[in-house]
Amino acid sequence: MLKVMLLNDGDGRAASLRETLARAGVQVVAERAAGMDLAEAITQLAPDVVLIDAEAPARDTLEDICVASEFSARPVVMFTGDEDRATIRAALRAGVAAYVVGEVPPERIMPLLTVAIERGAVERARREELLMARQRLADRQAVEKAKGVLMQLRGVPESEAHRLLRERAMKSQRRLGDVAREVLDMAQLLGGKA
Repeated sequence: MLKVMLLNDGDGRAASLRETLARAGVQVVAERAAGMDLAEAITQLAPDVVLIDAEAPARDTLEDICVASEFSARPVVMFTGDEDRATIRAALRAGVAAYVVGEVPPERIMPLLTVAIERGAVERARREELLMARQRLADRQAVEKAKGVLMQLRGVPESEAHRLLRERAMKSQRRLGDVAREVLDMAQLLGGKA
């Protein structure tokens, strides 16, 4: 059975949504009002999905979603009556996996939550991929700078500077980018240009 946490943000339709969820076979593990620590509640309750019932999502709620999305792998689905494109855009940027306007019949709840869970997984994978790509780029930049420092200080060609960095990384069992940053830090500490 799918477990959800229901967050009530204002004068929404929490009671009717709770009823619809029950008829769809979804267990509401907790119902909270807006303004509490969303990230902490998600960690404690470990729901499969976070549902937010909001007639018009407040800025604070969107900020809470943004913070919670950084620390949690749980998808967020927002049920609302607000059709404003700017609000929809803000909610999606905050990390909402599905933004649902209007009432949803019980037979549509499970497919909707399934899509939200899958969309959340795709979004997490993209975020991780982007983070790894940024890390690789930062590592490459550090390696290039560190090679330049070694070439200047030791008077060696680029291939030799790269070999020195690789050798140090293997001996210390660290990533090449970390060793390169260490070389740059030392060069800066010793008064060289990094």
